[in-house]
Amino acid sequence: MNYRLLLLSLVWLAGLTVTLPSHAKDYAIEVIIFVNQQGLQQTAEQFSADHIIPVSNNGIQLNAADNDTPWQPLPAEEYILKSVASRLQQSGQYQVIKHIAWRQPMADKNDALPIQIQAGRDFTASFPERAYRQVEFSDTGAINASKSSDKIYELEGTINVVITRYIHVYSDMVYRLPRTNPSVADDAMHRQQVLVDYSVNSHRRMRSGELHYIDHPLVGILVEATPIEDN
Repeated sequence: MNYRLLLLSLVWLAGLTVTLPSHAKDYAIEVIIFVNQQGLQQTAEQFSADHIIPVSNNGIQLNAADNDTPWQPLPAEEYILKSVASRLQQSGQYQVIKHIAWRQPMADKNDALPIQIQAGRDFTASFPERAYRQVEFSDTGAINASKSSDKIYELEGTINVVITRYIHVYSDMVYRLPRTNPSVADDAMHRQQVLVDYSVNSHRRMRSGELHYIDHPLVGILVEATPIEDN
């Protein structure tokens, strides 16, 4: 089955056009991020791969002990898209690399807090040249390097959900894929693997209570925002 048709069938089967009240103060946001296993390498070769993309690191970590914001993680038992994630994973064509959900208040773009995303494989050991140490400069000009290097994940960045009259979802992420650098050597025994960055930036306006698919040639994102009615 064509992968787009499969996705459309999953969205339809999830029953995503439920009419929900719109006066809720808080919303439950659920996000599934997945990659297309079949044809991933072929698709990636169509993109420019000649530079490193800066990663947005200004997001909050939902499960951090010091996260005292209204943006709070939801327990897995409250996820409503478990069956969708399961069908994606069982299809053999997709790999779910992140499935998260959180509660947040209504907030415009100036007040909304982006959620930090780190998902997929950890490439730190395979590509140590891409890891870097945090550096701080003292008043005397001395340089103090931290003891640990930053990890290099397959997918990194942020997702920001702005809720006003409409719901706006902004993704600012980088997807990384190992590729052989043909310019290093022609001998197959000595070809060098490089880690290539691909931008996953998008903006989607959506309505509450509907599952939305954010299309990308390498990474697919499913998002649903549901009003929470507190008793």
